[in-house]
Amino acid sequence: MAHTRKFREAMKKGLHIEADGCIINIYEGLHDRSSRPVTAIEILPDDHYAGELKWKLFGHINNRVVQLKTVKGG
Repeated sequence: MAHTRKFREAMKKGLHIEADGCIINIYEGLHDRSSRPVTAIEILPDDHYAGELKWKLFGHINNRVVQLKTVKGG
């Protein structure tokens, strides 16, 4: 079962999730160079266990989503 906790560090806020095979960190409230809101996702696989490969990440460790435009609710 996954364990989740909220964190705040150096003006970042987000979630720290420990799940089977990985740790997932989600950083909210970031901005890119164009001042667009960004959420960054970091996936850290549990890739070693007693010297053997246990889990493998297919994809990228670091990902981000960027808000392209603001949608106003009705």
